[in-house]
Amino acid sequence: MSVDLLGQVLDRVLERRDRKACRLVSRAFARAEAAHRRALRVLRREPLPRLLRAFPALERLDLSACASLDDASLAAALAGADLGTVRQVCLARASGVGWRGLEALVAACPRLEAVDLSHCVGAGDREAAALAAASGLRELNLEKCLGVTDMGLAKVAVGCPRLENLSFKWCREISDIGVDLLVKKCRELRSLDISYLKVSNESLRSISTLEKLEELAMVACSCIDDEGLELLSRGSNSLQSVDVSRCDHVTSQGLASLIDGHSFLQKLYAADSLHEIGQDFLSKLVTLKATLAVLRLDGFEVSSSLLSAIGEGCTNLVEIGLSKCNGVTDEGISSLVACCSYLRTIDLTCCNLVTNNSLDSIADNCKLLECLRLESCSSINEKGLERIASCCPNLKEIDLTDCGVNDEALHHLAKCSELLILKLGLSSSISDKGLGFISSKCGKLIELDLYR
Repeated sequence: MSVDLLGQVLDRVLERRDRKACRLVSRAFARAEAAHRRALRVLRREPLPRLLRAFPALERLDLSACASLDDASLAAALAGADLGTVRQVCLARASGVGWRGLEALVAACPRLEAVDLSHCVGAGDREAAALAAASGLRELNLEKCLGVTDMGLAKVAVGCPRLENLSFKWCREISDIGVDLLVKKCRELRSLDISYLKVSNESLRSISTLEKLEELAMVACSCIDDEGLELLSRGSNSLQSVDVSRCDHVTSQGLASLIDGHSFLQKLYAADSLHEIGQDFLSKLVTLKATLAVLRLDGFEVSSSLLSAIGEGCTNLVEIGLSKCNGVTDEGISSLVACCSYLRTIDLTCCNLVTNNSLDSIADNCKLLECLRLESCSSINEKGLERIASCCPNLKEIDLTDCGVNDEALHHLAKCSELLILKLGLSSSISDKGLGFISSKCGKLIELDLYR
């Protein structure tokens, strides 16, 4: 068969490991796999030049784990390589790469659409300016690029007007001025993360004019308050996801005004932002009954009546976060899940009043459950987990850290054949016998936490 025909065969092999194994069949298969490979993750810089030449159809290049990568080695690897098909490059934590390497990258990849430079703490305005030469850029992650200022952001805004997804989380040198210019130049923005910045309500005034904006994260923006959320609510955007977690000056009234202006909100993250839920916020929350799918209220003061009201008003929830909430009881969980049968993720971390009765209610009502976090829920035991294992066949993740579970509990959990992540830290009562149950039945497991 020709390389093209073999390539069509490989296109129908969905598992990445199986595709790589096909290289071992014959030289023809190896050539076909190389010609059709779309993604590459490089672990060492030495073979990088050879690899870039061996795979001419690459679209996604991940260099985040490429040890000791620097400007010189990156530029040398890119020289002469045909990277006209590359659209996404990940350089997360590649702290050795600076503006010279990025200039070479942009020049070598004319169709570049997405770059991840997150956690390159030494990256600054010169690196941002180098990336700004990629005029077709649609997605850029500058999280924790601590040297980026308003000047660097301005370069990106002017050079990349088609940006749709942008994060400059933790870039604390960026101010309202930079955000305002960004908004004026990048009108296609759909997702924006300004978390941990010292920006004020004026930034929200500017952001409110982004008509296509769907996702906004502003975690721990301590200078933003209810006035800013009201400005946002009056805007012309179509927000579907908002994260105001750890915004100390936001109150229930501000959240209520935010909801009032965004009737199609699908995800609301308000963890650790206020201690109590006011009636004004609760009444507005009910108006999102048809659309709200994710609600995170971690760290709130709640009651059984409040959880009942949330359940009755938000019947389409697929995720609820109640981590470290005071007042979460069996009665509250029972009334919540009785109305929210679509829940797939439930986070009850450190809700130490929860017992097996809550697990029984979850098992009876949440048949689609995929993720259950129960860290430090010390009042649950193997009986409650037996119900979960029997009634929730789609369970993929469960956190039982510091729950005191035993081998019998693991015997029940072994029924969850779809389990991917199991956390058992601080569980002194489990032994090799219990882990044997898991290893024999949970073949898809990819993460097992046995801390202490």
